[in-house]
Amino acid sequence: MQISKVATAVALSTGLLFGCNSDGLPIPTDGSTDPGSQPSALTTGYWQISDGNSASISASSNADLPNVYVFQEDGNHKYYDDDDDLGTYTIKDASASTNNYDEEAGTVSFTYYETGSSTLEILDGVFSFDDAGVLSISDESTGINYSGSDQTATDSVQDAISQANDASGINGYVQILDTNNGGVKDDVGELRLKLSDSSTGATVDSIESGKVTVDLIYQVDEDTVQPENGSGNNAYISLYASGTSNTNLHGEVIFNAGDIFYRSTVTDSSGKPQIAEEPVGTYTLGEDLAVEVSWTSGYYTFKVNDTVYDNSGNGFEAFDKTAVTIVSLKLGDTSNTTHYELNADNFKVYSNDTTTDELVFEDNFNNYPNGQLLSGNPYNNNTAEATVIVDGGSTEPEPEPDPEPDPEPGEVTDNFDSYTVGTQIDVANPAYQTKGVDGFLNTAVISSDFAKSGSNSLRIEDGADSTTDNNKAIVGRDFASGAAETGSVSTSVYIPSDGYVKASYIFLGSNNDASSSGRFTEVVFTSSMIKFRNETGSQVELASYSKDTWVDVTISWVDTDITVNVDGTDYTGLKAENAGGSPTAIALYTGDNGSKGTYTYFDNLDSDLF
Repeated sequence: MQISKVATAVALSTGLLFGCNSDGLPIPTDGSTDPGSQPSALTTGYWQISDGNSASISASSNADLPNVYVFQEDGNHKYYDDDDDLGTYTIKDASASTNNYDEEAGTVSFTYYETGSSTLEILDGVFSFDDAGVLSISDESTGINYSGSDQTATDSVQDAISQANDASGINGYVQILDTNNGGVKDDVGELRLKLSDSSTGATVDSIESGKVTVDLIYQVDEDTVQPENGSGNNAYISLYASGTSNTNLHGEVIFNAGDIFYRSTVTDSSGKPQIAEEPVGTYTLGEDLAVEVSWTSGYYTFKVNDTVYDNSGNGFEAFDKTAVTIVSLKLGDTSNTTHYELNADNFKVYSNDTTTDELVFEDNFNNYPNGQLLSGNPYNNNTAEATVIVDGGSTEPEPEPDPEPDPEPGEVTDNFDSYTVGTQIDVANPAYQTKGVDGFLNTAVISSDFAKSGSNSLRIEDGADSTTDNNKAIVGRDFASGAAETGSVSTSVYIPSDGYVKASYIFLGSNNDASSSGRFTEVVFTSSMIKFRNETGSQVELASYSKDTWVDVTISWVDTDITVNVDGTDYTGLKAENAGGSPTAIALYTGDNGSKGTYTYFDNLDSDLF
């Protein structure tokens, strides 16, 4: 949940936030199963555009895809074409000469691709839509008129765009809000999957035994006003049997502001199952949550990141023990609005009824335009306030980095001795990138407090928590030649007793900001144990360590085979999680998004890959 791909938000509340729970989910009065039926907007379509002089804007063969434009609100756009390889898109990024995109005024500037490599700059484009949703663009400077059709409902286009986005590091996820109160459809935020709907493409209508996996981030939405009553702020993963009343719940996991609850079989006076009185676990607002909910034989269990919740191995009893037919990601309730958001990615449903872990539905949200409202195809039309957000990716050449200062003589890439004490690391050396470093609460500076060799080291501090900035300081450095199928990196780590609040991390991945969606693996320093992130995404113990002393760590890999060396001892037979392919960077960070006070020193960072 990438989701690092999600904007960090400030958590404003930490108390128990249960509001009223509806007896059933709302029934829409105006839903549609056609995603193209939502109000036309230039930035929410895949537009195949012709200048009116072309013989046809249709693909020339079944293998040939229509070339399409995806416009962005900042006036930039991406152009997807398969001219070089039919059926496979290449992305061209083009920045408009004048970024005058204005949805309300109906104006846009962009680069129009003719045949081959020929392009035209449309500087004074005025666009409109007819009743059928057909796009018209008139270039006021040339007098040329263009027409466009939205290809978002074309499955082959969706699939090809998803693949191209994946290859370019562009990631989509769904943001669920609950900001409307009073409309029948919109008084709860929900992404609802009904297996029997023909549009889902699911291979089964019901599941007796199965599981759901999804990556979540639950946090405050910075753009939503906090309601006065502060109620209704729960997020849910709900499994329904034959209907969508609470009495039809097979099982349910509930995320409150830092606590995790489940739906019990204890009923109220009307016979509806109630949320358990006591939480079974905790988490941090804004944290990446890898969630798995499994059910069989009338019981369900769930896992959040590395923690399994199974009622002491017995499972939580289902209320409606019949087969699951509906899976819902839900936010809020029918009586309130909420200033929280639930962000979801990598949504998968499995069945064990005929084959173990048979994947019957999946969605990584990469094949939708930015801003697409999900209500129908593939989701049930009771879905509400679920919007696709597309982040990241660029095919533009990376700017040449500033020359790196020569390191002090020695055998390591960087011992931090050539920099001025107190300087932020990315200022001292542009080869480093930072995320969440504000120079005040979260810092990453050259320090002379401790050093493995010489006089200096890198000190990273997480000084923000959920009541302040709700993020952590991350320092990354890219490999010079990109993805490395084999290699090694090493550093020395010093954790003072006074500096330990939460864990510290050495991250390898296909990004330099420690996003879990691109995590290859990582080594984690917990309170007294060094752990390794394995192929299941779990942290497994490697060795104990002592605070207030330097610990030397080397991570080596060949494909996904990993060896971790801690103070001269090799730990072999390890497998990488490999969420984002071969690593392209290392990242160092401390703490988490909810606590503050963790600080750690790193020295002698070394690799032939830098």
